Amino acid sequence: MAVPAAPPRVDERALGAGTTVRFVLLLVLLLVSSGSMMQFAADRLSVKPGYACLLAAGGDPNEGGDHATAVRAAHHDAYQACVDRYEPAAPWWLNLVWPVLVVAVAVVLFRCLPAWKARRGRTVPLETIDHDGGIGRRVAELAAVAGLTRIPRIVVDPAAASTGAVVFGSNRRPTVRLHGGLLVRRTTDPEGFRAVLLHEFAHIRNGDVTLTYATVAVWRVFVALVILPYVTWYLVALPAAVRSPFWRGEAPFVTRGLLLPLIMIVLVHLARSDVLRSRELYADLAAVRWGADPRGWAVAAAGPAGGTLRRVWGAFAELWRTHPRWDLRREALDDPAALFGVQALPMFLTGVAALLIDAQAWSGPGSSGAGGYWSHRAVAVAAAGLATGVAGIALWRAVAHAVLTGRRVPSGVRAGLWLGAGAAAGELIMNRAALLVWFPANPEVLVLVLCAGAAFAWWTAQSAQLWVRAWPGRTIRPAMLLGLAAAGLVLSSWFVWWQAHGVLMVSGWPYDTAGLRQVLAEDFAASPSDHPAMQTAIARVWPVLSGLDRPLVLSAVVALWALPLLAWTLRPAGMPPRWARDALGLAAGEAAAPGRELPPQLPPLRRLLPVVLLGVPACWAAVAAVMAYMHTWQPPPGQRGGLFALIDEVWSLVALVAVSAAAAVAASVPATRFRLLVALIAAETVALGGLAGRFVLAATDGCLPSLNTMATTCHWRPDPAWTLTRMFLGYVLVLAAFAAVMAAAAVSAAGRVRRFREARRAGASREAGGAPARGPASEPPPGPVRGGLAGRRICVAVVCAVAVAATAAAAREQGSPGQQATADVSRVVPAAGRTAVSARIKQLQVDAWWGHGGWELAQRFSTATGRLSASLMDAARKGHGDIDPSVFRPLCDGIGRIAQDAGRYFPVPDPGAQASWQSFITWADRAGRDCRQGLDQEEGKLFIASMNEFSRAGGAVAAVASRITEVRRGDGR
Repeated sequence: MAVPAAPPRVDERALGAGTTVRFVLLLVLLLVSSGSMMQFAADRLSVKPGYACLLAAGGDPNEGGDHATAVRAAHHDAYQACVDRYEPAAPWWLNLVWPVLVVAVAVVLFRCLPAWKARRGRTVPLETIDHDGGIGRRVAELAAVAGLTRIPRIVVDPAAASTGAVVFGSNRRPTVRLHGGLLVRRTTDPEGFRAVLLHEFAHIRNGDVTLTYATVAVWRVFVALVILPYVTWYLVALPAAVRSPFWRGEAPFVTRGLLLPLIMIVLVHLARSDVLRSRELYADLAAVRWGADPRGWAVAAAGPAGGTLRRVWGAFAELWRTHPRWDLRREALDDPAALFGVQALPMFLTGVAALLIDAQAWSGPGSSGAGGYWSHRAVAVAAAGLATGVAGIALWRAVAHAVLTGRRVPSGVRAGLWLGAGAAAGELIMNRAALLVWFPANPEVLVLVLCAGAAFAWWTAQSAQLWVRAWPGRTIRPAMLLGLAAAGLVLSSWFVWWQAHGVLMVSGWPYDTAGLRQVLAEDFAASPSDHPAMQTAIARVWPVLSGLDRPLVLSAVVALWALPLLAWTLRPAGMPPRWARDALGLAAGEAAAPGRELPPQLPPLRRLLPVVLLGVPACWAAVAAVMAYMHTWQPPPGQRGGLFALIDEVWSLVALVAVSAAAAVAASVPATRFRLLVALIAAETVALGGLAGRFVLAATDGCLPSLNTMATTCHWRPDPAWTLTRMFLGYVLVLAAFAAVMAAAAVSAAGRVRRFREARRAGASREAGGAPARGPASEPPPGPVRGGLAGRRICVAVVCAVAVAATAAAAREQGSPGQQATADVSRVVPAAGRTAVSARIKQLQVDAWWGHGGWELAQRFSTATGRLSASLMDAARKGHGDIDPSVFRPLCDGIGRIAQDAGRYFPVPDPGAQASWQSFITWADRAGRDCRQGLDQEEGKLFIASMNEFSRAGGAVAAVASRITEVRRGDGR
């Protein structure tokens, strides 16, 4: 019986380990959290407690975040003015100063840690006990073996009976502390002594020391300067919050705020421990590579053997250890495949950390106004970049290892689901999607986060496999950096969309169909009876599609399918390239083992040609069918804009995306290795061809009577045709990509179901004693790519150029960031209902309204009318003809401005008082206009009438004040 050959061993240094990026992710998380948490505490300390502006606007904090959002949106300008005046945030620079303070103190602690660890009384210099210099010479020899340019400082802990050692300090000035038992081991087990020293020197050579202890320093400072003050403030403020009338609404907010430090502690410890365990395995492998005896790791240690409960407990306990168990370390020495695997815990923690960075930095300095547009996107790109660095490198390493060793290549979907689950959990942790409630209003929207993580990891894994098989260079790193840059662009676009739209959707942002249909009526001259079903469909889909045609999203889409095409422009390697030979440990010119001639060639790209050649004409036919349908109810020439043009665009969009989805299905069914990539390439190529056909048909609109849509006469009209095509160009490209992902996912799911059924039938056949059922044929290895390299390069260059040009045109349609502002949210948000509130809340609402603007407006009116009365009395003393317009016009204008300011202020959160307040606004505004007109036209009767109107306005103000007093006393309920 032949013994199967062991899979080839891959050098763990073939690709970057990715642990440095994981350390950076932790450091960024701690620094961002320090600024966010302390700014939050400062906001609560510097601002009068309560929800004064929300109450003044008629809101009730106990009704939840969606109610508060509706109130703020319905009175956006007045609410923002109130907040800016009465509830200003803490200084923006605090969000920057506190991280700088944390870094400064951490630097000091980082410098002090080596001195503390090597302090007298605990350690002694090696020279004091190495009288003959033998240990020093041995250390110098091992340092040279490890390739260290400088011999690290060596100290000894005589009281430590263990046989280990530890390195601390920094990469430039490391210190190695030897335990007393290790010196004894030097004479009894010199190979063990050598293994321990080489292991510690490997940490220095790998650059572990600075990052490890920098993280330790920042974490300890973070606990002392951030977590302790933050928790102390919360505990001090908690009793008052519990007694507050808003406790029902504040309880979820306060609870999540108290849980955040605990979650941070668990998150940082688990992430740091996982990174350190990986670093230990890398150091072990380096030590063995330098000649350390693997038997030095033959330490008796209890493994997780035993019952299920004991194994589960052992796996759970392993998560918290900074050093892996000895049995795991020995397994890694035999086969370092574990270092190339994609583990669930790091992916989950990466998702949580990235979301926490995004959510906390999102509300940092410059989060509003024109600067907020760019600051929010910078935050999203930074968080996505760090997540891509961690998750992307892990996926690339796993794929490269599987390809080089002939193992099953991971799809990345499971890892992406864990990444998305972490991001979804992070969103639930923060007070963003769920503010004044325990759970967000639409938690099902968080499924989009899981899908986004799975799609990102799936594409990253397939892209990595494509480039691993195609890259002929001396090192794989350029290809990996290019793929990670594209993946980071994709993830950044998702974070930007989630910031602007996803969070609002999951939090229950009250987009309602009626409000959006009102927008259609205002912007597209539509009446409720005009195609109500289409208006409702557009209104329901609009919040989801909003923001999908932004330049960042469009750039991500073109990277998804154009970048993989470049792999077919590379010259095939005749033998394993330099990077693959180095990874497999092959000498120059040495052939790989039989069956391991890697990387194999790519499948022919011409297999997509029939799909494209059939898909593009199908798009043209679909667009022509839409035009024929629109022709059946073509309105008169003057009514062909507005809703008619919008419906024409929508149906054209549906037609193009539907055909692109069908092309993606047709392309992905025969593909088994790069299913997602070929689906994207086919869908986007067909979409571009369909858009070209749409342009031609629109430019010749009127030439075919049965297809006349916007025109009735035959002319070549390229300008209006391009305008119409460009309006939904971005939506077509983005939705075609989504359709391709869903098509590839559906085909893959169907294939899994089919294979599962075949496996069950095969098992049943074996149990019945029949002939074994034939399993699915394995995919043959791809053969050489046929056809000229120059021809492939020309075709790919043309397609990529068209894709980039179309993307640029769609991006230009959006204009500048200032022009990308969404419509007034009050147009798409229903008015907050006047829900019944308790007498206490009603008192607080009325009191807040009076104290945060109402009383001031009443006083301004009283002062202005007093000056007006004094001027009238003065004119009366001087005689009837002494009405001086230069004296009275400023007074009338001032009262008119008061009426305008009152109209911009909140309505009174009491129906009776609001009726009087509205009467005041009406009379004051009319009085100001009549007064000015009477003075300008020298109409005495109109001027006298304005005085009577001023009097009525004053009576209305008095009625408001009286009603406010009643409610505040509790008599007006």
